[in-house]
Amino acid sequence: MDRPSGAPQDAAGLFGSLYDELKRIAHRHLASGGNTLATTALVHEAYLKLAEVRAVDEAHLLNLASRAMRQVLVDMARARGRDKRGAGLQLVTLNDQGSAQTPDDGLDVLALEQSLSRLERADPRLAQIVQLHFFGGLSFPEMSRVLGVTERTVFRDWRTARALIHADLAESGGAP
Repeated sequence: MDRPSGAPQDAAGLFGSLYDELKRIAHRHLASGGNTLATTALVHEAYLKLAEVRAVDEAHLLNLASRAMRQVLVDMARARGRDKRGAGLQLVTLNDQGSAQTPDDGLDVLALEQSLSRLERADPRLAQIVQLHFFGGLSFPEMSRVLGVTERTVFRDWRTARALIHADLAESGGAP
């Protein structure tokens, strides 16, 4: 759905064309079970965060959608943590595929959010790569296109970001 850059398009128009992709991403995040929010509801929650935004192009919308998915998932984890006093936080892994599975050695979404926020202050592009890959489900070629850098750069930055987040989580007690 590439379109020439020019006048911004409303997010609703772009969102409609990416709806199936966003549902796939949401399903991956919720596939672990134990989530009270259905795939469609997650996509719709993300849409509500995007409804008033003027997206320039597909890459811009993917960036915004990744952030919206991150916010919704973090809000979900916070609500569940309040309800269960931390006992039911969703555990997720941070791997090369960006999959959201829940092994025993996972980390919780809130710890990841805190670590990602710290990384964002230190190196915004590394944090953006984690957000696009993990929360947005983008592949390395897709991230390369969105960021305007080579796949090799994206992969190198992903490895660096992942190592920094793992180190930060280990140091802060939210170990992976």
